Amino acid sequence: MLSDMQGEGLQRPRIQYAWTSDGVAIAYWRIGDGPPLVHMPMFPLGHLLGEWGLPAVRGYFKGLAAGCAVTHYDGRGTGLSDRDVDDYSQEAKLRDLSAVVDGASLATFALLGFGHIGAAAIQYAALHPDRVSHLILWHAYARSSDVTSLSRITAVRSLIERDWGTYTELEGYRVSGWQGGESARAYTEFIRESVTPHVLALAYESLSSVDVTEFLPKVRAPTLILSREASDVLPISVANGMASAIPDARVVFLRGSGANPFLDVRQEFIAAVRDFLGGSGPPSTLTPREVEVLLLIAAGRSNSEISTELTLSVRTVARHVTNIYAKIGVQNRSEATAFAIHHHLL
Repeated sequence: MLSDMQGEGLQRPRIQYAWTSDGVAIAYWRIGDGPPLVHMPMFPLGHLLGEWGLPAVRGYFKGLAAGCAVTHYDGRGTGLSDRDVDDYSQEAKLRDLSAVVDGASLATFALLGFGHIGAAAIQYAALHPDRVSHLILWHAYARSSDVTSLSRITAVRSLIERDWGTYTELEGYRVSGWQGGESARAYTEFIRESVTPHVLALAYESLSSVDVTEFLPKVRAPTLILSREASDVLPISVANGMASAIPDARVVFLRGSGANPFLDVRQEFIAAVRDFLGGSGPPSTLTPREVEVLLLIAAGRSNSEISTELTLSVRTVARHVTNIYAKIGVQNRSEATAFAIHHHLL
């Protein structure tokens, strides 16, 4: 996947490093302009360049960066961060986050806890109310006992060290909605690039006794909890329970059941985050002309029709369309139209 990305000539974010209090090097990148948003790793996986090489994930981050300065990092033991690590405790996750925000000189920032690492985001926000301006949780939980289907999950994870090839292929098929094909292959390769079987087993083991419920009422930042309507792992009662315990929290349920939002609800996810952070309206990175073109795309105009209406060459319109897609993190006209609707441009 990384070699494929190199061949495409994609502009990668610049990788930087921060060091934790226990001496672990943590890799991170920063993209976009606007208020700072720290995106925690997709624990227990992560590979900054591997993620950038997946078009749907790259579009997700570009969409977030259309209205924010996004900082994202690889947790210890994964991706471009130090791999030779055995401590994946809650405290270790907090040390990784502290190293990155200090290394990036972020005084205050919005914090996005993704999936299994959401509990660490909750604890950090409670412990550092002066630094976290907003807390965003995706498919997260406050205690591991809230995760259902544990026996099925445990059975699958037993393959990690016993049959790594089968495990990664199974995960690839699962994430692709059991469709297989290129999407499954790419995700399988991403897992193998992200982490070793030994580290992944240790990381999952660290999740078995997570419980940060005592920190929920101590969170002072406005909180957005994003979850799925039909998850077979996290029932809606988990999100509602966290929202009732955090003083200033709201819940948005997105359609579907998967733990990753990249393929099916990326635009809804980005729109919810932008609205929560006060990002309604056109992204600041779009020029006035690009906003005009976006509105005409949303109105159903073809490139040729936009060319006539704005007195531009078709080639110039095509260049504007390409730039718009890259800036707002979409891949086609229907997604661009959905973006315009969600951001109240129509």
